[in-house]
Amino acid sequence: MEDLLSAIETEKEARFTKSWSKLERGNKLNRLNGFIEAEKEINELNDEEYQKLRQLLNGLFMKSVFSKSSEVEYCEEEKKIISITNLIYDDNTKTYSFNLPKKLVKPSAKSKSKIDRHFSRSKENKPNK
Repeated sequence: MEDLLSAIETEKEARFTKSWSKLERGNKLNRLNGFIEAEKEINELNDEEYQKLRQLLNGLFMKSVFSKSSEVEYCEEEKKIISITNLIYDDNTKTYSFNLPKKLVKPSAKSKSKIDRHFSRSKENKPNK
């Protein structure tokens, strides 16, 4: 029985020692809530500001903004989020904002159809009058 309890305790401790991208969804949410609590204490947020931060980050999490490890700086040794990329704190208003990175869309080179190739070749091969 004690072996089982110690194995459960070991697993409980080890579940947060993975990289951010390898953590399960529930574990990420747990670490995110820990980050929100830490920000509340560091920046001395009142309940309203705390709730706004919580809604902002939970909403972004549900939209899978934090799925990449480039978005979240996570320390496996300390088992906590150090910082979140693009999360900006304004000291004057005590509010947080998040700048969503713009996705660069490269236009794809569309391959020519057989008909397009036929007409472009036929124009090239015509003798000039």
